[in-house]
Amino acid sequence: MTNGWRLATDRTCGRCGAAAARALRRRRNLCDAWCGIIMDSRTLRSITNGYTNKNIDCIDDLCYDLYVSSHPEENHNDCLEDLPAVDMNLSYSGSTSNSGSEQSTRKNTRTNNDKAVEGSRNKKSDRESAKQKTAVEKAAKKQMQELNKIYKPGECMKYMQVEVHPSFLEKWYAGDIEREMSPSGAKIVTSLELFDPSLVLWKRSVPQTLVSKDGQLDMTPRHEVSDRGLYVMIAADAAQYICEHKLSKHIATVNEMANVKLTLVIFGEQEYFKTASKKRTNNQVMSEVDLEMAISDLLVSTGCDTVVLNQANELALLILQFTKAIAEAPYKQLKRACDEQADFYMRGDNKKCVSVDKDGNGLSCLWQQMLAVLPQSSLETSRALCAQYKTPLDLYETLKLPEGVKTVAELGVTRSAVPGSRARRIGPEFARKLHTLMTAEDGNMLIE
Repeated sequence: MTNGWRLATDRTCGRCGAAAARALRRRRNLCDAWCGIIMDSRTLRSITNGYTNKNIDCIDDLCYDLYVSSHPEENHNDCLEDLPAVDMNLSYSGSTSNSGSEQSTRKNTRTNNDKAVEGSRNKKSDRESAKQKTAVEKAAKKQMQELNKIYKPGECMKYMQVEVHPSFLEKWYAGDIEREMSPSGAKIVTSLELFDPSLVLWKRSVPQTLVSKDGQLDMTPRHEVSDRGLYVMIAADAAQYICEHKLSKHIATVNEMANVKLTLVIFGEQEYFKTASKKRTNNQVMSEVDLEMAISDLLVSTGCDTVVLNQANELALLILQFTKAIAEAPYKQLKRACDEQADFYMRGDNKKCVSVDKDGNGLSCLWQQMLAVLPQSSLETSRALCAQYKTPLDLYETLKLPEGVKTVAELGVTRSAVPGSRARRIGPEFARKLHTLMTAEDGNMLIE
């Protein structure tokens, strides 16, 4: 086999497995001796050029065409018997190894792609989980802000509703209620479900939430009913109950049915006593002493307070006052509970204090106020100390010196109220107390 043949067997045929003649595309000249066949260069060039311009499927086809073109007198229908055998194992082994490596590469690529896809899916799920967590946190924060608005002073009145009977607003002494309530933001709602037209109740609008009750999800009520109420009576109606000694019993019955803590409002007391003294009827007339006794008995027996009013505007202001008190009650109760945990009254610490802004303006006035409130001190003393020692640190460093107390004691204080008077000294006693106050490490030490 010649060198040209070996070049032709470098690659394998993909269809029949024999040694392919792909190298003939790159090599145009074959050797003149091929299995005893002598061909001229023109015939070989014409044949090889034809094969280089198209795909060569098998080396056997090329060899057969070469032999037939050299022996036109013979008709060969069968395969050439004198052609050398091709090493098929070599071709197959190379093809198998190449295909195996390609399959391994494809498998690794597919595995890497699957891992990449799975990683992207995990990242996507993590992003979605983070988004959901952020959304839940935002919703909880928003709900907390809404709850703070509901109970915060200044905002809480917008969520309050005053519930009255429709016939109550038609009475002449209730004409100013809507006019006084509208600027505050509270709403007046009428309800036919009230069993007594004289009742005035309150409720607060709250956001609904899902709660689990006996294994079932349910929504919370839209309104938070207050445990306070008003019971408005005109003086003539109250006099009838008082004269019959039935006022306490009647109020106790209404209190039990309404399930709230009532406050009795007696309207038109002065008008009643003014007209009752002029009328001469057989009906029993209530006196002022009877009214006071009935109010005391009502308070002791039922725990019900009583408010006596004489003007329609007073009734409207009373309802507004109760509305504001009920709206701010949760906030005040929480603040009171926080204050009671301390051993001292924290709300009183800022009494007569000087405000300081974020830029530090007011610190010098605050330092002067701190010195002025000390025992045996005065405004002139604090001014003299602040003029010499601009900050508490300056005074502390001076008092830490061996002669610090004496230095502070010799500091002069001008008497601004007396013109032409001599300046007095701060004195050793006050200087010693300042030294104890500024340098003592024991917080329980008494300054004497």
